[in-house]
Amino acid sequence: MDDIELIKSKINVVDLISEYLPLKKSGINFKANCPFHQEKTPSFMVSPERQIWHCFGCQRGGDCFKFLMEKEGWDFKESLEFLAQKTGVTLKRGKSDQGKGINDRLFEANEKTVQFYHYLLTEHKLGKKALDYLLNRGLTLETLKQFKLGYAPQNWEILVKFLNKRGFEMKVLIDCGLAVVSNRGGYDRFRGRIMFPLCDSRGRVLGFSGRVLGDELPKYINTPQTRIFDKSRFLFGLNLSKGQIKEKNEAIIVEGEMDFLMSFQSGVKNIVASKGTALTEAQVDELKKYASSIMLCFDTDLAGDAASRRGIEIADKAGLNIKVIEFDKAKDPAELIKKDIQLWEKAVEEAVPIYDYYLKSVENRFNPKEASGKRQIFAELLPIWSKISDSITREHYIEKLAALVQVKEDFVREEMEKHKSFGGPKKYIQALNTSREVISAPTRNITFDRREMLEQYLIALLLHQPSDLVYIPNFPETLFTQEELKQIYVLLVLFLDSISFKSRSFKITEFIKTLPEEFIDLVDRLNLLEIDTKLQDAYIWQRETDLVVSELKKMLIKASLEKLSLQIKNAQEFGKDDSLETLNRRFRDLSVKLKNL
Repeated sequence: MDDIELIKSKINVVDLISEYLPLKKSGINFKANCPFHQEKTPSFMVSPERQIWHCFGCQRGGDCFKFLMEKEGWDFKESLEFLAQKTGVTLKRGKSDQGKGINDRLFEANEKTVQFYHYLLTEHKLGKKALDYLLNRGLTLETLKQFKLGYAPQNWEILVKFLNKRGFEMKVLIDCGLAVVSNRGGYDRFRGRIMFPLCDSRGRVLGFSGRVLGDELPKYINTPQTRIFDKSRFLFGLNLSKGQIKEKNEAIIVEGEMDFLMSFQSGVKNIVASKGTALTEAQVDELKKYASSIMLCFDTDLAGDAASRRGIEIADKAGLNIKVIEFDKAKDPAELIKKDIQLWEKAVEEAVPIYDYYLKSVENRFNPKEASGKRQIFAELLPIWSKISDSITREHYIEKLAALVQVKEDFVREEMEKHKSFGGPKKYIQALNTSREVISAPTRNITFDRREMLEQYLIALLLHQPSDLVYIPNFPETLFTQEELKQIYVLLVLFLDSISFKSRSFKITEFIKTLPEEFIDLVDRLNLLEIDTKLQDAYIWQRETDLVVSELKKMLIKASLEKLSLQIKNAQEFGKDDSLETLNRRFRDLSVKLKNL
């Protein structure tokens, strides 16, 4: 056992954190008000079983070392030395630099990999097809060299063998995400992909993003979470664009590396790529160092995308001015820039404030003159309007929303207050237990948010099975709409099935060991969700679980009925009598099924 693991085995994260703030028992976990941000309701959870902590408000989390690094502002070495002294562990010679030494080795492996892949792309025949692809997409050879793009050939062990010959052990390659464990030791994670090095603000290579040459799925594979790479904190290109961002006091945020590279190459350099539409608090904190305004340019419709909206809420609370870049002559910024750089420059110049964008989006999709259109607009915008942090801005857009749907401003305020009282995940769980009327609220956007929370709550329930019960769910994974939860559910069912034969109770620590690394953080967060202590009773737990499953099934059927209604309306308008009867029959069958649930 190395020094780090020895210290972890001797320290209790609950005792450590209790020295800094008062913790209260909450089921099998502990809770408190978060020490890292202002809050009235506790969202900071600590798991004694997993020896981790996580805040559901600011999304910070980690182990005992990470807590001290966040709370005291220490680096890993300082946290290691403090806990070693506290636990009576004598660090081996040079072990006080262990964290830094291991990290340096990972950086070295990544840097060698950059050189290898870049050579294959620009100098070797193996990379000819990838090189032609990038040049045809509009990138210049100078840009490829500036950003050290590379190519990982369709070979299982070419990188592993290259790095092994240069003294890198397989454990190092696995620890930095370059290799995947196999019976023979390990094989290359990236194969047949264009490689984008992911660098920190100091230019050190943290990891990679690998893109296929065609349209196969998955289009991108990223380095998993490692000691040196955290996707939630990372912004592609910031190491080279931060000067331009600071100069203009404005950061353009795009979704993918190609969008970033084409824009940077064309001269619009105050830009980063977020590798997803959901901005995190860590990313927002990083951007705030350089700019007071951000401009979002994502492929998705931000108004209807819950993940995007959460990121926008974080940016709004941080005091950033937010705009949206729109264009209609290309599918993404890279394609638009290749077509005409002036179109991109014009789109950037004409970016609209985020809340004006929301208004325009709903007006394009719903008819504000019809009752149904007004309902849909309210359902989509009230959750957003209620979270506008600045009171002047909120009042301004209350006026605009009232004018759009032609109602009094006081009515909008009243509806916003009703929505605020709905609360977050914890309040929703309370509503789930007590109010079937709230659950059945027929509002489009609240239904989406409610479904997301319900799916997470269902996984949390399955992770908190009473100790005298091993329940193997038999509902299909299609009950979940979130892909990660779907995969976690399948793995959980397989695990529960395996322990049922051995008459063993469920233990989260054993289940975690069976999970792919990319799911561990999410499962830990769900395991830390606060669950009512009454649910430790097997009968009450089973009843609660059945209720949630039933509600999710209803939501699926309601979504299908909504879709069928549109299809029936379309068939009636265009005289498609042959399909109308079939659609009506399916609608009746689903309606009966919904009534029987």
